[in-house]
Amino acid sequence: MKKQLFSIALALAACAILSSCSIKTVPAGYRGIEVYNTGNKRGVQEKQLGVGLYLIGPFRKIYTFPVFQQNYVWDNEKAINFQSKEGLDVSGEFGISYSLVQDSIPVIFQKYRRGIDEITNIFLRNMVRDALNTTSSHMPIESIYGVHKRDLLLKVDSMVSRQTKRYGIIIDRIYTIGELHLPPSIEAAINAKLEANQRALQSQNEVKQIEAEAQKRIAKSKGEAESRVIEATAIANSQVIEAKANADVIKIRAAADAESIRLTSTAQAEANLKLAKSVSKDLIQYRSIDRWDGKLPQISGQNTPFINLNK
Repeated sequence: MKKQLFSIALALAACAILSSCSIKTVPAGYRGIEVYNTGNKRGVQEKQLGVGLYLIGPFRKIYTFPVFQQNYVWDNEKAINFQSKEGLDVSGEFGISYSLVQDSIPVIFQKYRRGIDEITNIFLRNMVRDALNTTSSHMPIESIYGVHKRDLLLKVDSMVSRQTKRYGIIIDRIYTIGELHLPPSIEAAINAKLEANQRALQSQNEVKQIEAEAQKRIAKSKGEAESRVIEATAIANSQVIEAKANADVIKIRAAADAESIRLTSTAQAEANLKLAKSVSKDLIQYRSIDRWDGKLPQISGQNTPFINLNK
């Protein structure tokens, strides 16, 4: 009888133990960590669990962590509030992309003692909020809302990354969802100023365009004037060269004519000299007889020449 009661008690105890056990699955893309709540192994086990099915005994629990990239968005009631240098309230919906180093799952759990959702929505969100407040407290509202919003996010990304990297959480980027939200009056004032700056910039661009067109016209007029000057100079130089050439031709012709006259005069003089040298009394007498027609002069006088026929 005692043996039967012992067997029954043992069976009941076994059923109780088995009923307290459970099967836990570590799916693909995840890694698991087993935690003992009692006993000699109490605490986080150093060895992480791979993909598969695991029988979990009483007082034990398995936490699973994704090892692929995670994307979370803190919007609506989870939106983050921070302040500018002037103490103005700013709020915005932010997103975060990160991944876990596969071999760091035990270290991550020992640090935060939470699952991935709690780590993201409590610890990471607090880190981002603190980094936003630290950075924005040195920036005027116009910089946060305007062109330096990207600088704000880059600094926040850098600050959070330095905190999480040592534990195996790698931040890919932190970004905003939509626009940042300011008090309506401040937002209206900033928008009006931005619009005024935009109009002023547009006016400056128009002035620069007008100045550029004026400079273009001036350059064109200057080019045309220089072209006319060059053309006139070329024509004048051409006329000077032509006049000089004509003068040289006239000079050469005059020199040639003078030389021709000189040569002619010299030749005539030489001819006259030779002719003078060749004239004699006998030649004159011969020329007179040659030209006489045999008739004697009808009137004679003292000065009437008489041809000596004997000669």
